[in-house]
Amino acid sequence: MWGTSFMFIKIAVQTLQPFTMVGFRLLIGWLGLLAILKWKRLSLPRDRMMWRHFAFMGAFNTAIPFVLFTWAESGVSGIESSTASVLNSTVPLFTIILAGFVFHTEAVTGGKVVGLLLGFAGVVLLFAPELGRSEIAGLLPYFAILVATLCYAFSAIYARRYLQGVRPVILAFSQLLVADFLVWIAALLLEDFSTQSVNGATVFALIWLGLLGSCFAYLCYFYVLQQWGATRATTVTYLLPVIGVISGVVFLGEMVTVLLILGGALIVIGVWAVNWRPDRVKVSKTMSL
Repeated sequence: MWGTSFMFIKIAVQTLQPFTMVGFRLLIGWLGLLAILKWKRLSLPRDRMMWRHFAFMGAFNTAIPFVLFTWAESGVSGIESSTASVLNSTVPLFTIILAGFVFHTEAVTGGKVVGLLLGFAGVVLLFAPELGRSEIAGLLPYFAILVATLCYAFSAIYARRYLQGVRPVILAFSQLLVADFLVWIAALLLEDFSTQSVNGATVFALIWLGLLGSCFAYLCYFYVLQQWGATRATTVTYLLPVIGVISGVVFLGEMVTVLLILGGALIVIGVWAVNWRPDRVKVSKTMSL
């Protein structure tokens, strides 16, 4: 669901501007979650502190990264959806930096350091085509996605610390509702609705992004986050570049370059090294006997 989201973002921004597109995506997402809340007969918490946590998640885990990804793929200079999906794989790398070096909630081992170096070497390769050009504007979409992935990483650690035990559907609905409110305010202030339009492809993309990429995918993610923890949960990004690149090539006709393959491979290997634990290997060997 998340792997194909990059392709549908690329489709939707052909007729909609970033804030408006994200606003509709989130609207569809939280309406779907509201239906689940009603079906399950669940009530929202009334604790003010809890809603402060929801507001933080809505801003940093949804509104900001969604807008940054959408902006990075929009316009003539927007990057391809396949490249966006590969760059999104840096989330676990930022997670271990924050968890290990900033908040000291996880140990930083030699393997993790090697993984970080490999992963960011992959990022440099993806930046390579723009590094040789004089215009800094060409790098801005790449930096926007890296800022978005940093937001995702920080939010995963934040949710694990402050929102442990909150039912996934309540957490997902609350943050999407807050995020949608923030995004529509920005859309009203910054965008011109008269220059935007919708067609069949746009509507289908918004429904996909809203119901699957925002509603159901968040339910799955927060469940895994509470069961596995921040670093292991964000390893879902192993799959994103594979699905993102394939969907971009097959449906949008995007080109697969050598740098994209090498950069993506280094990022995925780096994420694997960050999350590799020798004790898991020992356990699996013992059980196989």
